[in-house]
Amino acid sequence: MCKLQGERDLAESGLDVTKGREILPANVIAKHYDLTLEPDFKKLTYEGTVIIDLEVAEDSKSISLNTLELDIHSTKVLSGSTTIRSVTGQCGLSQVCTGLILE
Repeated sequence: MCKLQGERDLAESGLDVTKGREILPANVIAKHYDLTLEPDFKKLTYEGTVIIDLEVAEDSKSISLNTLELDIHSTKVLSGSTTIRSVTGQCGLSQVCTGLILE
């Protein structure tokens, strides 16, 4: 089933797929994820890098991400080649939803 067909079927069924899920704010929309993961099969963990292409739907001072059971070591927000905000070091973010403040 293609994505468009699936979306149409869900809309027609009246099924609310968001029920029981925490939904992120709509001020910033993820458009593409580029993941590089290195699994450690002995520890049942992984490390990696995630690059998320975002569309800013409205002026924002924060970006919220789902971070359940993740330890984030650094973050960087870019606009073109300009760094807007960069944080390095163990963030220890293990909540369902985490905000990155851009001020």
